[in-house]
Amino acid sequence: MWTTIQIVLGLLSLLFALVGDKLSIPFFSHAGIACLGLTSMAIGWEAIITRHIVIGRRRHGNRQTYTDLPAILQGVQFNILGLFLFVMSIIIDENINARELFLQMVRHPGLPLILFGALCLMQAVITLIGSHELQDGPRWIVIMNLLISRLLPGIILVVIGLGMTGSGLFEIFAPKAFDEMGGGFLEVLYGIK
Repeated sequence: MWTTIQIVLGLLSLLFALVGDKLSIPFFSHAGIACLGLTSMAIGWEAIITRHIVIGRRRHGNRQTYTDLPAILQGVQFNILGLFLFVMSIIIDENINARELFLQMVRHPGLPLILFGALCLMQAVITLIGSHELQDGPRWIVIMNLLISRLLPGIILVVIGLGMTGSGLFEIFAPKAFDEMGGGFLEVLYGIK
């Protein structure tokens, strides 16, 4: 059932994008982006409900199988990506001023920082637990994978995620102190007053 839904939504997104491009009808292009977001959300919900997700292809040897908590977190990430694509297609279709929305996020980056920090923390948990393929094989390879492929990137992602989430919370609850401590560096970078 899930595979059928994903294939239908994926084909619809390609069809809408091609029709919108060939016939110069922006609505179909935007509908293609929205269907791509719905495809991502369908993949995410499958991973959350079944608690199993396979990323990569068997032929190229980069296949990764996740179950339980890592699969659920991968599903949440796919849902966030799909929601982002869906909302962006609506913003583009409704001619909402994307520049003003971007400037607002630069002036008050609290929520985007919290979102990106949460994504980093989710990816850290996924990386630290690892896929089933990293836990198979000779003992010394499993230990090397643990140290190099899981612990090092996982710790880096935890530090980045905590820093971004903390900065975002600090900006929301103490915006003036955030600006005084140099939190408005994006405003300076882009020359926004």
